[in-house]
Amino acid sequence: MGARERLEEIDLNITNRCNIGCKHCLFSASPDKGDDLPIGIIEKLLVDGRNLGVQEVHISGGEPTVRSDYLAILQKAHDLGYFVRLQTNLFSLPKKDTSAVLKYSDEVLTSVDGLEESHDGIRKPDSFRRTMTNIQRLTEAGKRVVVVTAVQKKNLEDIPQLVDLLIKKGINAHFLFSVTPLGRAKAEDVVTSSQWEQLIAGLHDKYKGEAIDTDIVCELRHLKGNEDINFKKSDCRLYTKSHALVLPTGKVFPCSMFTSTDKSLGNVNSESFDVVWEQSPVWEFYSNKISDPDCQGCNLWGLCKGGCPGYSYIMTGNIEKKDPRCQPGQYPVCPSWKLNIQDSTLSCSTWRVMKR
Repeated sequence: MGARERLEEIDLNITNRCNIGCKHCLFSASPDKGDDLPIGIIEKLLVDGRNLGVQEVHISGGEPTVRSDYLAILQKAHDLGYFVRLQTNLFSLPKKDTSAVLKYSDEVLTSVDGLEESHDGIRKPDSFRRTMTNIQRLTEAGKRVVVVTAVQKKNLEDIPQLVDLLIKKGINAHFLFSVTPLGRAKAEDVVTSSQWEQLIAGLHDKYKGEAIDTDIVCELRHLKGNEDINFKKSDCRLYTKSHALVLPTGKVFPCSMFTSTDKSLGNVNSESFDVVWEQSPVWEFYSNKISDPDCQGCNLWGLCKGGCPGYSYIMTGNIEKKDPRCQPGQYPVCPSWKLNIQDSTLSCSTWRVMKR
């Protein structure tokens, strides 16, 4: 691997089953969706990851807690020395599981998609109350809790009040991202660029420089032509090879934008993770860069480089086409770029703009 090509995190989706079935789910997870990654494959993968120098593992799904062995998976990752992040909807957290979750996870990532009416409409009746109750249990026990909100037209008006509420609940960070039309999410669910810009500006005006313990972090989505975040194509996960996403089917991808495509690097059910990651011939496909003739002569090319190849591929079927989010006077930014509202920190990693 090159100097900048270092795998930092594995997002390990251990099941496609879920006890909710959110309307925007990237993986269209549901109670009757039966793919589970075998425990033996998971254990071998975790060992391979550490041998490759991986520091963080993100245990997700579907809903990982529907597996009877999810605590054993957490313990295995913990014992191998990973920073362990458990992503759970917290719809159900039995008291008998709480001590193990506290012991074997470093951070719990959960979702709150609006105030009660919006959240329950997007997710499931009574899910808001149950999730908020379990958030409180974890924060009171001293566990680091990060809340993610999938911003969409259904909950856009809730966001300012929701941010206030979660700050009062004492969570460590609140991450807002714009729904992408993948999985069950539809194009009509996505907020417009102007709506997103107004939301970010309002939060920035209210919280910039505020001495609060909750990091408020937002996806950038786009920047105007006079703004430069020193974005480089080499920051893209396809080129840094910094993140691996493993599906319950065993398929491995370098970016979540491609998980609905046939461009997996390989499958850990048939090959070891390290072989898939280091030797896959599909890396040649991911090495392609945007070279759309429409971009030639554009005065924003030096900043934009054509946008996100993931968006290009899923929306146009061609990884070399320009990002379809391109608009006059502004340029689309890789979804991995995040802004910390309070101190204006920018990074191509969500976690690098949050305090730990």
